[in-house]
Amino acid sequence: MSNIKRAIFKNKTGAIAIVALLIFSMSASMMLLPTTSAQSTPGKFVTYAYVQANPNPCGVNSYARVYMWLEQVLPDAYLGNDIRFHDYELTITSPNDSVTTQTFPVISDPTSSQGYSFYVTQVGTYTLNFTFPGQTYNFNEIVPGEFGAPPSSSAIYIGNVYEPSHASATLIVQQTAPPVAPNVPLPSAYWTYPIYGENYLWYSISSNWLGVSAPGFGTGYPGDAVGPQTAHIMWTRPDESGGVVGGDEFVTKGDTYFEGSAYAQRFENPIILDGMLFYTEPLSFSGVGGSLTPNPTGPTVAVNLQTGQTIWSSTKVPWLTFGYIYDVQEPNQHGVYQPILFAQTGGATIFGPVPESWMAFDAYTGTPLFNVTNVPIGATARGPNGEYLIYVLANDGTPTNPQYYLAQWNSSNLWYGQYNGLSTTPTVIPPITDGSNPLMFDWNISIPSLHAMTLPSSIVDVISGNMVLGMSGSYPTPLGAVLEIPSSTPYTYFAINLNATNSAIGTVLWTNTLQPPAGNITVSFAGADPTADAGHGVFVEKYKETMQLVGYSMATGKYLWTTPNDEVAFQYYSTLGYYSGGLGGVVLAYGNAYAAGFGGIVYCYSLATGNLLWTYGNGGAGNSTNSGEPYPGNYPTTIYAIGNGIVYLITTEHTVTTPIYKGALTSAINATNGAQIYTLSDYCSAFNTATAAIADGYATIYNGYDNQIYCLGRGPSDTTVQAPQMAITAGTRVVIQGTVMDISAGTKQLEQAADFPNGVPCPSDACMTAWMGYVYQQQPHPTNFTGVTVTLSVLDPNNNTYTVGTATTDINGIFHYTWTPKDVPGTYTVYATFSGTNGYWPSESETNMVVQSASATTAPTSTPVSGLASNTTVEYGIVAIIIIIIIIGAILALLVTRKRP
Repeated sequence: MSNIKRAIFKNKTGAIAIVALLIFSMSASMMLLPTTSAQSTPGKFVTYAYVQANPNPCGVNSYARVYMWLEQVLPDAYLGNDIRFHDYELTITSPNDSVTTQTFPVISDPTSSQGYSFYVTQVGTYTLNFTFPGQTYNFNEIVPGEFGAPPSSSAIYIGNVYEPSHASATLIVQQTAPPVAPNVPLPSAYWTYPIYGENYLWYSISSNWLGVSAPGFGTGYPGDAVGPQTAHIMWTRPDESGGVVGGDEFVTKGDTYFEGSAYAQRFENPIILDGMLFYTEPLSFSGVGGSLTPNPTGPTVAVNLQTGQTIWSSTKVPWLTFGYIYDVQEPNQHGVYQPILFAQTGGATIFGPVPESWMAFDAYTGTPLFNVTNVPIGATARGPNGEYLIYVLANDGTPTNPQYYLAQWNSSNLWYGQYNGLSTTPTVIPPITDGSNPLMFDWNISIPSLHAMTLPSSIVDVISGNMVLGMSGSYPTPLGAVLEIPSSTPYTYFAINLNATNSAIGTVLWTNTLQPPAGNITVSFAGADPTADAGHGVFVEKYKETMQLVGYSMATGKYLWTTPNDEVAFQYYSTLGYYSGGLGGVVLAYGNAYAAGFGGIVYCYSLATGNLLWTYGNGGAGNSTNSGEPYPGNYPTTIYAIGNGIVYLITTEHTVTTPIYKGALTSAINATNGAQIYTLSDYCSAFNTATAAIADGYATIYNGYDNQIYCLGRGPSDTTVQAPQMAITAGTRVVIQGTVMDISAGTKQLEQAADFPNGVPCPSDACMTAWMGYVYQQQPHPTNFTGVTVTLSVLDPNNNTYTVGTATTDINGIFHYTWTPKDVPGTYTVYATFSGTNGYWPSESETNMVVQSASATTAPTSTPVSGLASNTTVEYGIVAIIIIIIIIGAILALLVTRKRP
């Protein structure tokens, strides 16, 4: 046996190549299907075998991929059954004549194709021999019909004989691997959608925000969300009248327009898909959807995330619930389905469950697509390809004789069957629009282990592809708790497996019964983090009265730790609602628990130990949320998102009086150490809903100080440079000057364009907050403005490039630099390069200047001291001097003569 390493081919790139061959094979075979399908008596069919290796040639010490297929396709073979060819055999002879054989008992694909990969360790020629031994059709199955056609039986083909066939090929292995197309690096300049299809790596800087409870429909953070690293404002957009009303006709002087708290939010549940922001505008006094009672609203709008420009606006599109981006990976189709927006009605409400329906709209136009009724109510999670999964845990028995089952509802099943068979593209309107249709469920499994639990069982969280975390009973709640039913009985946690590689789906992994904590404590679920470094993840409870967190192992359900009881007293009034997953101000991410709330302090606890790692808001400069006088205390602070290693915060509370107190902020802190990254003046204005989002490196927030939507992020810049336009003499000092300006869409808004007719200068990140306040929020002109650094370089006439120096822009965005060109005459190209900051993308510019040599001057000469020296010019000079002396002498003599008496 050779030492050739063999592995079943699982490489994604190889899979794509296989699919291309499969489609070709399927197309060819379908041309033969009418003859085969008409077969009423057993027949005999000649087969043609094919084998090919890719890449060919390939480099040594790498994997080679082999594809084998027949031109025949077995009748009625499809993904959902076992009608397949059997016993393909591949024999590989290496350059040293060692032989290995691989047999495939059942072919993996219904189109008669089989992929395989093996590790090549020798330079030279490998020989590949593919043999099909022949086969008699002996399948007898009921085959589902396509597109509503009645089922058919494969029995009519029994006895068909497919004759043996053989094919061979060679694979050349060379010392050097063939060239590989390079990856396009991450962008170094301002970029926009669409992201070009070859730029695979750009996934890491782009993202979507799918709506309430984003990014994972549950407590899963941080997901792939990417937010800004600076307070730079890209644009602002009025939602309605805001800020100070004006005049003195009110009892409250300087009163401001209503900003939405507590139950009539003006900007609720923003959704970001493919670089577009979707939200519903308010109408008059009413808030927008998601409030306790339905309200009339203004239009739903789609705007460009980077520019704020309207893409579409429609009064026919209601308040939206979530965005849907589904990655279709099926034999006949590959790629992400066009973004869909869903508006949900019904579901679980404070008044009880209401039948749930979905209305679907095209994200690019707002055009209605279809409606789905009777969507089940349950715990939600996002599947691996973006599908919307709903987990239903229900008792099909009686309270005294429970019969629990767990079912997984899958939104992608709306297009059931449309990725297989003759169809290659699903229709816009799905064939299934009744969510209760059994075909909408991936599986429905009885859970006998739960039948003994006589207390009602429910799901508290779902970790897609991992487990369902459930609870039987009721959380401890003291008598007199607001909007809560008192409970002081034991309760039980349990975990149900969702990972088929671990054990059967539906297996109860563990149970753990807990007693109510002493001291009449209110207990609530605070989230789960499967990545936490404590075995296989940690889930967390919160004790309301003591403001403590309690951690349990997701692997066993056992108790792990309890955090110290040392949070500030105001933290008791933790922010409620969708922020922080509606979990009392606690968010789990990066193996930590981040707790925020009315106390204004952010506490970071390790999920592995429960130890306090750091706090933010109770320190000095750069680590304080203290309001000072006349608003004593810390600003109520909550977490609105976590992503790219940053915790994003806003100031908000249940109800704020007007005029709103000064100094409220939106801010960002480092998720690892709590260091402040940026702040910006902002009062969020919502306590029970999500009114901010992050995606693609931007944040969209609502500001109750002026009732405008703000977009923060890294913006484009524009650099200019000038040098003398007239030729200068070598050795002459020259002044190079230019500008670096902010050209984000917001700088073109009417107010900003009027205030800055010459453009808005780019500030450094250090003074971004004060400068944005001046440009967009009518704040005082900053006195400590610092600009950005520009590097100046030249290309001289000898084609040498070198840096001549750096300059910093001033408050007008202008930079100056004095430079003395070298004594090399000719044309110089001068470059000004702004390398960018967290607030701005790089930009550069160039100009030319001409340097000429210094003018030549005549040097004086001396008389030769040697008689041997002879110079005609010198001789003429001596004669001239003698003549002059004679003339002067004559004139003097004449004058003397005239003076005599």
